[in-house]
Amino acid sequence: MKKIYAIALLGLMVLGLAATASAAEIKATGKWQIDATMQNADFLKKGAVSEDKQFNIEQRVRTAFEFIANENLKGVLDIQIGTANWGTGAMSVGAGRSISTAAYTLGADQAGNGNIMLRRGFVDFKWPGTKVNFLVGYQTVSLPAAFGGGSAILDDQVAAAVMVAPLTDNIKLLAGYARPYDSNPSQTTTAGGVTGSGTSTDVVFAAVPMDFTGFNITPFGAYANIGASTVATGLNTSGGAGAVMGLSGVNSTSNQGMRAYWGGVAATVTALDSFKFMGDFNYGKVAGSGNRNSNNRAGWMADIAVDYTGFKMMTPEAFFVYSSGEKGNSTDGGQSGSNRMPSLGNPQTWAVGSFFFGDRNFITSYTGQDGYVQRIMGFWTAGVSLKDIKLIDKFSHTANLLYVKGTNDKRFISERTTSTAANSNGAAYGGFLTTKDSLWEVDFNTKYMIYDELAVNLDLGYINANFDKNVWGASKASNAADIKQYGNNDAYSARLGVVYSF
Repeated sequence: MKKIYAIALLGLMVLGLAATASAAEIKATGKWQIDATMQNADFLKKGAVSEDKQFNIEQRVRTAFEFIANENLKGVLDIQIGTANWGTGAMSVGAGRSISTAAYTLGADQAGNGNIMLRRGFVDFKWPGTKVNFLVGYQTVSLPAAFGGGSAILDDQVAAAVMVAPLTDNIKLLAGYARPYDSNPSQTTTAGGVTGSGTSTDVVFAAVPMDFTGFNITPFGAYANIGASTVATGLNTSGGAGAVMGLSGVNSTSNQGMRAYWGGVAATVTALDSFKFMGDFNYGKVAGSGNRNSNNRAGWMADIAVDYTGFKMMTPEAFFVYSSGEKGNSTDGGQSGSNRMPSLGNPQTWAVGSFFFGDRNFITSYTGQDGYVQRIMGFWTAGVSLKDIKLIDKFSHTANLLYVKGTNDKRFISERTTSTAANSNGAAYGGFLTTKDSLWEVDFNTKYMIYDELAVNLDLGYINANFDKNVWGASKASNAADIKQYGNNDAYSARLGVVYSF
C-alpha cells in the first residue's frame, strides 16, 4: 500500500511540474564549440626567451533559454561552461572532472575546476497597451556599429535597464542605464574591502535608429561617471583596471574620479543596386580630476566599407579603418595625455580580417584576451575580402588581404619615464603599433556544413610583420632585450573547430 501511495504522490508531483511548465513556453538555443589551434604569434624570432608556439584544444558550451509567457513577456537565461583547455588538470577538460592525485582510479568521479558562468539573465517585456519594450537585467549592451561586427566602444555583457520606444514607423529611441562596476555593492564597511563613496561606475546611453528605404543611420551617445574608488586598484589608473578597460590616461593615479563621453554615428546605404555602403564615426573622451592634461584620454575611430552584392557565388568587400594614435613629443614621451579612443568594457566582436584583430569564428583570438581591439587602438588598415565564396555544395570560404600600419608616435614608448607604463598602458610589442611598425595579413577560411546545425571551420592565417626592432629594443617593454637581439618574425595560425548551433 505504501508503494501505491508513493507512486501516486510521484504522479501528482509530475503533473504539478507539467502544469507549472505549461505556464511558459521554453525555447532553447545554443552554440557548443570545440577548437584546435596551432599558432605562433609573438612576432619574435627563434631563440627569444618569450618565443610562443603553441597547440591548444579549447571547449566552450553556451546555452540560452527563453521562458516565453506570451508575445509581450519573456525571461532570458544564458549560461556558459568553459572556456577550458583540454588537459587543464590531469586528464581533464577543465570544465568537468579531474584526476585525483590521491587515487587515480577515482578520477572519473572527482570534480574539476570548471564553473557555470551567467552570460545573460534578464526580463524582456512590453508596457501594456504600448509598443514600448523594456529589457531589465544582465544582458548584452552594444553601441551601434555598421561595420566591423560590433562596437569598438561598448559591446559586452553588463547589468542594465534598456528601453526601446518607436517614435514613428521609421524612427526609434533606444535609451538605457548600466552599472558595470560597483566595488562596494552592499554599502558596508568591511575589513580589507573597498569603503567610502565613489565605488561605482554608472553609464547612461541613447541611440536613435532611423531606418528608411535604401538607407539607415543611427546617431548615439554615452556618458560614464567613474567613481574614484571603483575596483580597488582604480578603474581610472594607468596600471590598474582602467588601462585594461581602455579608460585611463597616461599618468592617471588611483582615487581619482573620472568622466567619460562618447558620441558617434553608424550608417548603411543600400539604395544603389548591387552595392552596400557602410560607415562609422566614433569619438570618446575621458577627463580626470587634478592635473587634467595628464589624466585625459581622447581619440576617435572611423571606418568605411563597400560590398558588391551582384555576384551569386561571392561578395567582394573593400574597407578602410583609421584610429587616432598617441602623439608623444621629445620632452615627455606622450605624458601630456592619451590620444587613443577610450572604450568601456571588452569589445567582443569588432574585427577586420581574422587574425591580428581577432577571429569571430573561434573561441579565443591569438591574443588570448577579449577586448584586444581597444588596447591596440592607434592604427590604420586597408584591405579587401571575398566573403561567402560558394563553389561546392555545403562549402563556403572567405579570403582576406589587409595592410596595417600604426598611428602611434614611436616616442610614446621610447621616451617613457615610468618603467612599467609601456606594458600596462597597452603599449605591448606585437599589438601596439607605432608609425614605424606595419604588417600584411592574408587569411583563407573554410566552413563545411555537415548538417544544418553542425559546422566544421578551418581558418588559415599568415602575418608578414615589420616591427622596428630599434624602436622596441630601446623601449620599456619587458621583452625589449629579446626584440633588440633577435628582431621580429612572421606569425601563422591554423585553426580547426567543430560548432553545433541550435
